[in-house]
Amino acid sequence: MTSPDRGADQPRQGARVERPGASAGGAEERREHLRTLLGLDPTTTEGRLAAVPPAPSDGGPVEVQLLAPCGEPGAAPDADPDVIPAFLLRPDPAVDTRAGVVLIAGHGRGIDDLVITDPADEYHDALAHKLARAGLTVLCPEMISFGRRRVPPPPGGAPWAPEEKTCEIDAARHLLRGQPVMGRRVADARAAVQALRALPGVDPERVAVAGGSGGGAVALMLAAADETISAALVATYFCTFDASIASIRHCPCNIVPGLLPELEMADIAALIAPRPLVIEAGERDHIFPIAATLEAFAQLRPVWEAHGAVPPELVVTPGGHAFRAERSLEALLERLAAA
Repeated sequence: MTSPDRGADQPRQGARVERPGASAGGAEERREHLRTLLGLDPTTTEGRLAAVPPAPSDGGPVEVQLLAPCGEPGAAPDADPDVIPAFLLRPDPAVDTRAGVVLIAGHGRGIDDLVITDPADEYHDALAHKLARAGLTVLCPEMISFGRRRVPPPPGGAPWAPEEKTCEIDAARHLLRGQPVMGRRVADARAAVQALRALPGVDPERVAVAGGSGGGAVALMLAAADETISAALVATYFCTFDASIASIRHCPCNIVPGLLPELEMADIAALIAPRPLVIEAGERDHIFPIAATLEAFAQLRPVWEAHGAVPPELVVTPGGHAFRAERSLEALLERLAAA
């Protein structure tokens, strides 16, 4: 179901969300501050795909290589640190919208969770296939700490189990060097957007970013930091830092030092305006409480209205922490069609 604008009608104390009549310079200063905290350089052009095999007749996922100078180790000893494994899914030509989406997996086994169908991953529910069936070209880059981009096990240690992640190691490795691992994930997702824009048959002006949970964090921050992102779909993440990550046990890979107090989640989301934003949330999500999501979402409408743009849509599903992409996917398609 789609939620009304209920909950907190007044902005929280100390909110910095851009208000009608506020200067554009303030938003740009906050965007630059976000980029600095993430270690993101918006002037770089660093993403491209290696040779892309033909789309299979059954429309299934194709493994591709995203070439980007990230310098991160892979789980295999001989893995190239500047090659990011990815899946590419092409829509049936009969439903192809020529729009594209970079889809980021949440915490789990990585990109395999986005495409597995027998059985489907409980959280993502074969999400990449849903997007492709809806007419989108879908690129799913592997993020650091998951699947093929986990750091290698210690010498003499047992291989990682399929469900194991190396978030704690990667978070420590990056923070000790002064940058959050979230910043690297955002940069890699941005490289995937650049690569998808260059793919024949994809309209470079209609490439969105989508993700849920930890993938939602990447999608939200990338769309806020990079004004060229066409639209964003953020699921089971948008809330407040105060009510979620700062109150409930979460993985340290979510931490971006220095975000608070200036950049609460609503402040970050406001930087996406006037571009399309769709948010999905679970009514019974135990790690991103719905009350705080409604409170944060109530602050966004005036920002888009000040631009004369269609306000974000919040879709509240009756379940918990799961990315269903039903009405939220419809809303994303509507907004991309209008772009």
